[in-house]
Order: sequence, then structure tokens, then C-alpha cells
Amino acid sequence: MPLIQTCTVEDPLHGVVIVHTDIDRGWIEVAGDGFPAVHLRRSDTAEVSQYVPIGTRDPEHLTLTVEGARAALSPGRGRFTRGSFRVDAHVDGVHYAFRPSDEDGSRLSRDGQRLGDLMLEPETVELMAVWTPGAEVRRQDAAVGYALATAFGTGAESTLTMLVNTFSWASYHN
Repeated sequence: MPLIQTCTVEDPLHGVVIVHTDIDRGWIEVAGDGFPAVHLRRSDTAEVSQYVPIGTRDPEHLTLTVEGARAALSPGRGRFTRGSFRVDAHVDGVHYAFRPSDEDGSRLSRDGQRLGDLMLEPETVELMAVWTPGAEVRRQDAAVGYALATAFGTGAESTLTMLVNTFSWASYHN
């Protein structure tokens, strides 16, 4: 039986957001009063990685919809640099950029305007947003941000930290 998790987020601007996930089957749903329905799904044929919450970063195996309309999704490879963990989404003419800002959080921008930072605690699927003061954060912005954070996680180590950890692990195991 699949494990469906539900996370309730108290968005600081828009109220309660509900995030349903079934990572085993590869789907995420974001909903809430006045929020557009956002769905992110992984295809059944995707090669699943345990290092990506949704299971893959391959855009050929991912489908993002907002209010039933398909959106373009372009995740980075998620390898050796913090920037490689980026995710871009194009929703009805709007460009969302989701970029790691430090080891724990990722910044969400809409058409180049910084909206805020999101953090995800993967073990408990706890989400938190800190919206930029003065930014006009719409409900769609928040819903897309919560979906991307849940699907791809937030934050990434810097290249220097990754190298130090790799060399430390290698020297410890040799």
C-alpha cells in the first residue's frame, strides 16, 4: 500500500496550504482555499533515484500542471555545483526560477523578481516559506514554490563543502 503523506503549511501570506505526496508512485498535489491546484507527477517508466524526493530530475519523466494546464519544467542535473540543483518552470507565460540559496533553503523568483525562500525538512515533509518583504507573492507563486520544494528538496551544499566532504570520506575509507 502506498504511503501518502499530508503536510499542512501555514503560509505567512495566504493561509493554509495542503501538500499531499505519494513519493512511491511519484506524485505531489498542492491545494488550499483559493490556491490553484498544482500537480507534479513522475512517469511510471522513470529510473528512480533515492536522492531526489520525486525520484527523478529528468524532465522527460515529469509532468507539472497548474489548474489542469501543462507547464514546462526544466530541472538541473543536481550534481556537483549548487547551481546544478536549480529548477525552472514556465507556467502560462510566467517563468519561475527555484535555486538553492544555501545548504538548507532555496530561493523562488518570478520573472526575475525575488519572492522568497523555502525550506523543506525531508524526513517530516515540513515546509516553510519566508517571503521577501514587499514582494507581491500570489497564491499561484506560493503553490508552485511548495510543489517544487517538495519534489526536488531545498538547499544544496557549496562546491567547496562537497569537495571537502568527498575527500574526507575518501581518506576515512582508505
